[in-house]
Amino acid sequence: MPKISICIPAYDMGGKGAMFLEQSFLRLGAQDFGDFEVVVSDQSQSSDVYDLCVATTEITMRHVWFRDGPKQASANTNNAMRHATGEIIKILFQDDLLMARDALRQTAEAFDHSDAAWLICGSGVTRDGQTVERPMVPRLHPQLHLGKNTVSSPSVLAMRAAQKLEFDEDLIWLMDVDLYKRLLLAYGAPHILPDTLVWNRLHSGQVSESVSGETRARELKYVRGKLSAHETFGDWLMYHKQVLKIR
Repeated sequence: MPKISICIPAYDMGGKGAMFLEQSFLRLGAQDFGDFEVVVSDQSQSSDVYDLCVATTEITMRHVWFRDGPKQASANTNNAMRHATGEIIKILFQDDLLMARDALRQTAEAFDHSDAAWLICGSGVTRDGQTVERPMVPRLHPQLHLGKNTVSSPSVLAMRAAQKLEFDEDLIWLMDVDLYKRLLLAYGAPHILPDTLVWNRLHSGQVSESVSGETRARELKYVRGKLSAHETFGDWLMYHKQVLKIR
């Protein structure tokens, strides 16, 4: 059993999927902590991602086809997690990068010295994979689940495997913040690593850039309904503000 399972949902990504993933593998291979496996759940129609995984021998790799699964990140990430064997589940989207060489060591040591069921880390954004912009330390906003994302992408998240929760497969835009809120309600506050360990890549093919207003409105209503038992006046106000922005 490895200490950490790095769970990566993959797809063609307009022909760039394998290229982004190769850059990520190079960063993983440079980590100063080696007790990890990489689980790639692949929805690509081409064999590019598969061929890359087979050719990558420097890190412990497991490639899992998921071509027949729902074509969305939530389902694909869940499939990767279901094939993970590690004590800790670390999410890493295929176009993002684990930049700090000690990122996995920091993650493992944080769980060893904390009772927290989940962990989030600092992040920034990158356009070229070489420089970082807008570094941020994550924090939990009370209306996080309604799109006030003060945490960042799923790539900043790690969970104890014994206490992991899955992403809601009915969600696209709010899949990450919905999970953060449910983890908070189930287990309390996460351990926070403030260092900028993850770089989120900005590019034209990002799914978040193509989410329609109709989808955003539907997901806001759905998440609000799911968590209605915990709704505060602040939640009610944020929901209506978000709906007005969409309109």
